[in-house]
Amino acid sequence: MSVTPPVLWSQKDKSIKLVVDIVAVEKDSLVLTVTENSIHFECTGQKTIDQTVKYEFDLEFHKTVDPERYLKSVKDRSVKIVIAKSDADQGEWSKICTAKHRWLKFDVDSVEVTDDETIAARKLDQSRKDLESKHGPLPNDAKIQQISSMLNVDEISRDLDLAEKELYDMFRNSYLTIYNSVVGLGFLYVFMISVIRVVIDGPGAMVSNYRNMGWLLKSCQNTVYLELLHSFFKLTKTPLSATVMQVLGRNVVLFLVLDADPSLQSSYVVYALMICWSAIEVIRYPYYTLQIYGIEFPALTWLRYSLWIPLYPVGICCEAYLVYQTIPLVRDSKRLTMELPNTANFAFSFYYYLVLHLAAIVIGGAYLMHHMIRQRASAMKKLSRNAALLQVQKNHEEYLEIRKKKEMEATKKK
Repeated sequence: MSVTPPVLWSQKDKSIKLVVDIVAVEKDSLVLTVTENSIHFECTGQKTIDQTVKYEFDLEFHKTVDPERYLKSVKDRSVKIVIAKSDADQGEWSKICTAKHRWLKFDVDSVEVTDDETIAARKLDQSRKDLESKHGPLPNDAKIQQISSMLNVDEISRDLDLAEKELYDMFRNSYLTIYNSVVGLGFLYVFMISVIRVVIDGPGAMVSNYRNMGWLLKSCQNTVYLELLHSFFKLTKTPLSATVMQVLGRNVVLFLVLDADPSLQSSYVVYALMICWSAIEVIRYPYYTLQIYGIEFPALTWLRYSLWIPLYPVGICCEAYLVYQTIPLVRDSKRLTMELPNTANFAFSFYYYLVLHLAAIVIGGAYLMHHMIRQRASAMKKLSRNAALLQVQKNHEEYLEIRKKKEMEATKKK
C-alpha cells in the first residue's frame, strides 16, 4: 500500500518547483512521469528506522508544462523537481493544480516576495496549522476548503482590534471633552465673577469674594480628583506624580486650611489665590480639549505654556502664606489632632503635618515649575516648527500662483 508524501510547491515565471518530503529515498526506486498536464511520482523511502514504504502521488496541472524539460534532485530528506512551463502558459499561475489536495502546500520560503507578504503568508499558514492541531483535520468538502483557503485569520483579528480601539477612543474622547468642558466652564465662571465684582464694587469685593464664590471653587476642585484616575489609567499624558502634587496640594489648602478657618477667608491673599487658580484652569481645560482631537491653536498653546510663569509663583506664595498663618492656630487649638491614649491607639498631629506640607509646597512647587519649563521648551519648539512649515506652505502657494499667471500670460500671447 502506497503513502502520499507531503509536497511543497512554488513557481517562477518559466518554471514550477516541487519539493517532496521523503527521508532516505532509494534512488533506484524513483519513477517520475511528466506529461503536458500531469505528473506521476513514486519511490521507496524510509518511514521509521526499521520500516520503508512506497510513496506515490499524481498531480494534474492547472495549465500545461513542457514534459521534455525538467530536472530532479535527490537529497537526504527530500526530492526536488523543477519543471519548465510551456511557452504558451508562462507567467504566474493562480494555482498549480485543478483539485484541492491536503498534502500539497505552498512553499512560502522559496519565493521572492516582500517582507510584509512573507510575514502575512507565514502567519496564515501557521494559523491554519494551529486550527488543525486544536480541532483536527479540516473537512474535505471543496466549498469549505475554498473558504478556508481564502480566510485570513490575521486580517479579521486586526479588524476586531481596530474596531475595539476606535470604540475606546470614541468613549475616551467624549468623556474627556465633557469633563474638560464642565470643569473649565466652572473655573471660567469663578474667574469672571471674581473680576467683575471688583470692577463694579471696587477693592472691597475682594474681602467677600470667597464667601460668594467659594462654593463653586470647592465644587470644581472636588471634580479634579478624577484627574488622578485619568493619569493612572493613561487617559491623559500628564504624569501621575505631577497630578498628585497639584490636586492634593490645592485641596489641602482649600479644605483643611482655608475652608476650616473663616478668619483667613477675607484676606486679599485668598482673592489672589482664587484668581491664580481659576486663570490657569481657564486656559488649561480648553487646551486639553483641543489636544484630544489634534487641533493646534497657536495663541492658546502659547498662553498654556506662558501664563503659568507669573501665576504659578504667585499661587505657590499664596498657598505657603495661608499654611504658615494656620500653623500657630492649629498648634493652639489642636484641630484634627489625635493624641495618645485613645481607642485607636494611633497618634496624629495636624500641626506637624502642616509644617511638612509647607516644606512640600516649596519643594513641590519647584518641581512643578521645572516640569512646566521643560514642557514649555518643547511646546515653543513645536510652535516655531509649525510656523516655519506654514510659511513654507504660504511661499509655495505664492510661487504656484505666480507660475500659473505666467503660464496664462504665455498662453494668451500665443
